[in-house]
Amino acid sequence: SSPLSRPGCGAARLGEAMGAAIAMATETVCAGETESNRRCAALQTLYTAGHKVELVATKLGPGFPGFQAYHTSVKVDDLEYSFSGDGIVVGKGVASHMRLPDKPEVAYMGLTSLSGDAMKKHLTGFFKRGSYDLLRKNCNSFSDCALYFLLDMRLDPTYKGLEQLGHMADRQAGIVQAITEGNYRPNPSADTFSVAVTISAINKLKDSPSFGFS
Repeated sequence: SSPLSRPGCGAARLGEAMGAAIAMATETVCAGETESNRRCAALQTLYTAGHKVELVATKLGPGFPGFQAYHTSVKVDDLEYSFSGDGIVVGKGVASHMRLPDKPEVAYMGLTSLSGDAMKKHLTGFFKRGSYDLLRKNCNSFSDCALYFLLDMRLDPTYKGLEQLGHMADRQAGIVQAITEGNYRPNPSADTFSVAVTISAINKLKDSPSFGFS
């Protein structure tokens, strides 16, 4: 008879079944997020320790029906990564949220085999100092790309209220200025930026044979 059919092998069969189920579930989550056949970073941590990834989000202002702005950042282990006029900023805890009146919400996103240092290294070229734009290239744009780099997942559209304003900026400039209290000035350095193009570039980078997990 098969070794797994003998007495005392129930734990082994259960372990194999659980392993297969976890692998199938993880592959299902990753499928559709990547446009390639690579094994997503989250799957690399099924049997080995990984880096904990969290999304930090704080509401900006009271909002109104159909619109709520957020400031977001990404934590990898104990370090926070955020994007501002200074480029990608690294801090401890939830430093970029501390001056905001509302309390930040921290959500666990998953484990990854990729480090925060690796993410910052590869995304710095896309999020340079001086290229920040409140509506078109902001903290949420960075968080979206950082999550994709680390976990092959995208930022929930719920947090992209500022980007919604950016899309209407040309057609309804009066509304945009009213909401931003007249403080919004387009940054020419962000004119050519596109989250979709950046995600595509990250996808190609991670598909490259020379790309390593670090």
